[in-house]
Amino acid sequence: MSTSVPLAPARKPVAPLVAFIILVLGALFLQNSVGSHQVLLLVVGAALGLTLYHAAFGFTSAWRVFINDRRGAGLRAQMVMLAIAVLLFFPALGAGSLFGQPVVGLVAPAGVSVVFGAFIFGIGMQLGGGCASGTLFTVGGGNARMLVTLFFFICGSLIATHHVDWWFALPAFPAVSIVKSFGVVPAMGLSLAVFAIIARVTVRLEKRRHGQLEEGVKSEHQGLRRFLRGPWPLVWGAIGLALLNYATLALAGRPWGITSAFALWGAKVASGL
Repeated sequence: MSTSVPLAPARKPVAPLVAFIILVLGALFLQNSVGSHQVLLLVVGAALGLTLYHAAFGFTSAWRVFINDRRGAGLRAQMVMLAIAVLLFFPALGAGSLFGQPVVGLVAPAGVSVVFGAFIFGIGMQLGGGCASGTLFTVGGGNARMLVTLFFFICGSLIATHHVDWWFALPAFPAVSIVKSFGVVPAMGLSLAVFAIIARVTVRLEKRRHGQLEEGVKSEHQGLRRFLRGPWPLVWGAIGLALLNYATLALAGRPWGITSAFALWGAKVASGL
């Protein structure tokens, strides 16, 4: 007599299918109303979201984890991402164009507004449970609680635009582009050195507290299946974000940004109302 174990029902990819349909409909709408250029940016944006979700890649959260727990894997992944981005971006920014498209960096002055904004952002991140990218990929992953964070993130961004001129008028250092100030090669060398130092410091401090580095995330899938199903190693996310940011630079003429979209969404909704 033999017994058989019933097979677990196969999971139906309802959510990915719905997301794909929405993406296709959005692409068709943009193609008809704006053009293929915006469609390509939509596809890049979708790929960025997928990368953030599969790699659980955070920016400000990685610094928080390191400060609180001395775990530096997230910071080291950021340094890998920044190193790749520097190698790709700086020659294009130095030349002023990429594939015939004029490109500029997001260069802004650091001053009183940045200091106050950073602290306000940090407080909101702690209360809301995520930074800008973290809020988006957790909402995309089905976390309904983060919808509240996203809603008020958009509201706060919109309110800030009402008095942003007052903040920008406060004292600030002049905006500095190290590419223009030092040249492409010295700027690359300086940046890579800083990233290497930060990564080295995280390794030493993590080993000092825990004795060894934290192991990477495990997955039951391997190869292509892991790429499609996740979770990804952090370094995959770092490479993917750097390459997709480069694609954004080539298509939009500027690097990828997140928080400015919240103010734009809020303004469009408010104007519509």
